[in-house]
Amino acid sequence: MIVINKGFVISLTLIAILVVIGSGLASPNAKEIREKHEQELLEIDGVSGVSVDESTNEIVVYTEDAEKGKKVPKNLDGINVKQKVVGKITALSVRTTSYNPVFGGISVGNPYITAGTLGLVTLTLNGKLVALSNAHVLALNSQTKFLPIGTPIYQPGVYDGGNSANTIGSLFKYININFNKYSANNKADAAIATLTIPGNVGDVLDADNVGMYKITGTITVTPRDAVRKSGRTTGVTTGEVSDTVATVKVSYGGKWAVFKDQIVVSTPGFSAGGDSGSAVDKDGKFVGLLFAGSSTVTIVNKASNIVGQLGITI
Repeated sequence: MIVINKGFVISLTLIAILVVIGSGLASPNAKEIREKHEQELLEIDGVSGVSVDESTNEIVVYTEDAEKGKKVPKNLDGINVKQKVVGKITALSVRTTSYNPVFGGISVGNPYITAGTLGLVTLTLNGKLVALSNAHVLALNSQTKFLPIGTPIYQPGVYDGGNSANTIGSLFKYININFNKYSANNKADAAIATLTIPGNVGDVLDADNVGMYKITGTITVTPRDAVRKSGRTTGVTTGEVSDTVATVKVSYGGKWAVFKDQIVVSTPGFSAGGDSGSAVDKDGKFVGLLFAGSSTVTIVNKASNIVGQLGITI
């Protein structure tokens, strides 16, 4: 205890609490400053995405290259801005045999898209058997327009020789994408197709292209977690999560779309064109859908932004 002036007594503990509270109020918060400036950062040519590093209280800006990154401010409202060069993020669209039954990790597509990956065979809430992949694999045409419900789905995709004789089902439901280069509230590029042939629920083609591993249930991840995917182009790969709260600007050929609340996997070679739609998992639990990437990073939609919106179970 200490005495101040005329016998007024105050505890050292209370003084310490007041000091901590006062200093906390004066410190800017990177999350709040990021939200305030996110759109203006996305409007800078060459900015691929925006996030925040809560461990260091810094804003993170993903850029296409170092030269374009020179336009990004180094500080915003007292918060340090650090850059990571990741290249231009594009929607990825390029094991290609016809299968029956079908399962995760193989070529799939609609009649107007080259080929992507069937992520998982799963069920709707009322028990309908469906194939899960990206909306840009199952539901968009080459002009980036959504196709009618009921559009046939081929396995393999047309790039891999698929045609009407390889129809495995039809487009059933998709999450709409708002195409706008600088502002939007997209969180998932995902769709499902009803199956007219058998499918193995939760089975995913393993690295030997013969065996299977199972994905069941969902999980959230944090930076430095190891994750896995099985895709049409690069097969089974593993990578490390570097970000789980990113906002990214994605090129769909002639159109762009902004996606919020995204997972970033910063392992080169984790994916390539044609791996879009791959199911990403951690220890056999569904993390989300791979849908875009650059030469150095892969972008993944979170399971929490997919499952409920499509009305499916994992």
